[in-house]
Amino acid sequence: MNDPNRPRLAVTMGDAAGVGPELCLRLLDEAENGQTDFTPVLIGSAGILTRVSRLTGIPFKSAIVSKENELENAYVLKSAVLDKGAIENPGEVEPGKVQAVCGKACMGFIRAAVEGVLSGTFDAIVTAPLNKEALHLGGGGDFPGHTEMLGQFSGSRGKEAMLLYSEKISVTFATLHTSVLKACQSLKADEIVRVGKLAAETLERLRGKEALIGVLGLNPHAGEGGLFGSEETNIVAPAIERLRAEGVNAEGPLVPDAAFTERNLAHYDGFVTLYHDQGSIPFKMLAFEDGVNMTMGLPLIRTSPDHGTAFDIAWKGIASPSSFFASARLASAMAKTNRGA
Repeated sequence: MNDPNRPRLAVTMGDAAGVGPELCLRLLDEAENGQTDFTPVLIGSAGILTRVSRLTGIPFKSAIVSKENELENAYVLKSAVLDKGAIENPGEVEPGKVQAVCGKACMGFIRAAVEGVLSGTFDAIVTAPLNKEALHLGGGGDFPGHTEMLGQFSGSRGKEAMLLYSEKISVTFATLHTSVLKACQSLKADEIVRVGKLAAETLERLRGKEALIGVLGLNPHAGEGGLFGSEETNIVAPAIERLRAEGVNAEGPLVPDAAFTERNLAHYDGFVTLYHDQGSIPFKMLAFEDGVNMTMGLPLIRTSPDHGTAFDIAWKGIASPSSFFASARLASAMAKTNRGA
């Protein structure tokens, strides 16, 4: 487990009732067959994994441990499951249903993963999808999603930001998990600057060159000189000037409905979008199979697939693992860079 060329990834199982367990089983199976350059340690429920393995036919051959020191004592492990006992009765979990027990367990998995990275047991975190309604039912009402939870558990709440990353398109968000009305009302130049700087720094690390960031406008035609709104003049344009003053190569405000043309996708390394769907819709249209959700601004590496729990196909063995595998590969590559490997 201490091979410096094989990063140890803490992989959280996500919502037990969703597609997370089967995606995790496929990743563990890849590792057991020697097809990964990292060691995945699944933090979740061995009982749930056993049930899903039987239903889907996906092999489950990984070692099961209950304590982190058992990982260190093992001489060689291709993969492992760290069973925290968060789901006392795995047989009672219903696939495709919102359940408080699943939401509560998700928080425990994520907390254990964060603590493990900060203590040096793991090198990075890969998270399977959670369900926000189940999270709230399970006592996670303070967290709109993974991003904010990771910020809280790592002591970086308020510093975190989401980047959807792929080779084709990368987007970040000046407002995120809130209504469109609240997003428009709460849009601030300070947040555009903050996430723009984080995106530029992250993309420069990933791509090895200075990043060019395109900042979108809010209104149709980017406000049309004030005819359709003043946010571009009063908020967005000043934020772009501040980004430039702080050394970020930024342009805009870009007209939203023309921002993601082929020419712009080739021109810009990343985009700052101003509300959730403005960035996530084009991203998922272009990179749904291989897109990765990264959390910037944390004292650790975290990636995840760019999709949700997919309750409608949960435990059927038909969920595509492409985005999940891409997330693990990216986390491994970033961990190796951090180690200097």
